[in-house]
Amino acid sequence: MSYSPPSSARPFTLSISDEDLAEWRQLLQLSKLGPKTYENHQAKQNFGITYNWLSNAKDHWLNTYSWRAQEDHINSFPNYKITIDSIDLHFVALFSPKKDAIPILFMHGWPGSFIEFLPMLEAVKKQWEGKELPYHLVVPSLPGYTLSSSGPLDKDWTFKDTAEIMEKLMRNLGFDKYFVQGGDVGAYLCKIMAGSYDSVVGLHLNMWGTTAQPEREKLDEVEKKSFDYSAEFQKLGSAYAQEHGTRPSTIGHVLSSSPLALLSWIGEKFLDWSDDSTTPPLDTILTNVSLYWFTGSFPRSTSKATFIALAIVY
Repeated sequence: MSYSPPSSARPFTLSISDEDLAEWRQLLQLSKLGPKTYENHQAKQNFGITYNWLSNAKDHWLNTYSWRAQEDHINSFPNYKITIDSIDLHFVALFSPKKDAIPILFMHGWPGSFIEFLPMLEAVKKQWEGKELPYHLVVPSLPGYTLSSSGPLDKDWTFKDTAEIMEKLMRNLGFDKYFVQGGDVGAYLCKIMAGSYDSVVGLHLNMWGTTAQPEREKLDEVEKKSFDYSAEFQKLGSAYAQEHGTRPSTIGHVLSSSPLALLSWIGEKFLDWSDDSTTPPLDTILTNVSLYWFTGSFPRSTSKATFIALAIVY
């Protein structure tokens, strides 16, 4: 007997209205860059996003970038919506007709989205074209992010709540045993799920920290660099999490007022958190920021839980 998704998983097509696009364009055109300063002219972005990068990115966003082309690309993958408890949950999936295919749940972080997994899904589609895929690949938009709705206004939503929704998603899809993968917020969710649900039979994390403080002389050079990076991140790179965790309402209002401000805040992280050789193309950064803008994601996705987790781990 072959597998097919349940009828509760409704096919979904992304379509941002012309009115929302026109408003975004007008707001971006009217958004002005701040004055040139010593700090925003440091080539290595020591003090945050540079004037030149933001100026060039704004020009490209307005005059070259095509949201509709990116929208078409997103819609070239099977998109779905499913209602779980109070959440209207979006996900992209490649389902196999094989009943014994291995289910894998992929979870993004902040300021990411399901978009970061599309190149992987594209590669899988090409590799297994004309063949029976041996996996079920499920890539949700986490509650509060992009195309998924948020938790109720009278509840302080936590990672545990999101983990429960993810477990129910996989159960609703008919998977009683599955693997999980995640980075950033997704890594925290993987750990919660693996420790809470017998249905999770394996996990892969591409981010995790430790509270351990081993004797430095016992570390090799790679380990020393890792601990040094963690210390530097805590000192110079974690201010965003403190703002998100202690004043999410304020920063949410600020970054909901200007697409250029949102690009500056989020764009910095795409640049800082990638190596020089793996920095995402500008269009990829703009698509993530555009999706956050059009869906009002930023104030919905900032999380006190992230701040607490960083305070514990680093």
